[in-house]
Amino acid sequence: MAKGIPIAPSSFAEDGGLLDLSLAEVVSLFQDREKRRSKEAKDDENQQEVLVGSRGVPMGLVMSLDGNTRRLGITRGLLTRCASHQIVAWLDSLERIRTVVGLFSTVHDAAEEYGYPELYDGMSPKYSFANTSDKSMSFRTIGWVKNKLNALATPLGIPAGALFIVGLCYSLTRTGVESKGTVNKYLALEVTHFAQCLEERSVDVCAFNDKVRRRAANDGLDNTITG
Repeated sequence: MAKGIPIAPSSFAEDGGLLDLSLAEVVSLFQDREKRRSKEAKDDENQQEVLVGSRGVPMGLVMSLDGNTRRLGITRGLLTRCASHQIVAWLDSLERIRTVVGLFSTVHDAAEEYGYPELYDGMSPKYSFANTSDKSMSFRTIGWVKNKLNALATPLGIPAGALFIVGLCYSLTRTGVESKGTVNKYLALEVTHFAQCLEERSVDVCAFNDKVRRRAANDGLDNTITG
């Protein structure tokens, strides 16, 4: 794994050990389940295979994905579905995400109650990759994973597709020496960039909170927002 990524979790107690595994180990753990997914999930939308995409992807992502699928002897779709489990575990491990989502939800409810949609509209998702390869790409994941990404997108200010792609970059930093150059030059940089964007979003959400509080005070409303 590339060194210097600043948002590695301090504890893996709640992730079932997934964050300790290499990408190849994650594939080995989940590939049998994922191969059966299309047959076993017909009546459960949350378990069905779905697509998540983006108009751009980080430089080196496609090359690294294709190299790992070839060496592991599987399809890209199977690889990204297996990686989806580790991606969710990684996102769930990040305290900054929990903090931002919690405050955003509180302020969102207040802005809705008091009638400030223009303040909410200013918090729409937007994200630019650190080094973008100009390719529109879609990746295969699982319904419940995409639903989770959609729920995080607005609070974090990052579209669901971009969140998934950053997660793929994280999983690819868990590969062997074969991907070392691409990981160190591009994919680990994207994970670091994501960490910086999370910190900036935290500032933006605090500002959103302040704006709603001040507007409510000026309007003489009973402001019960905390934070």
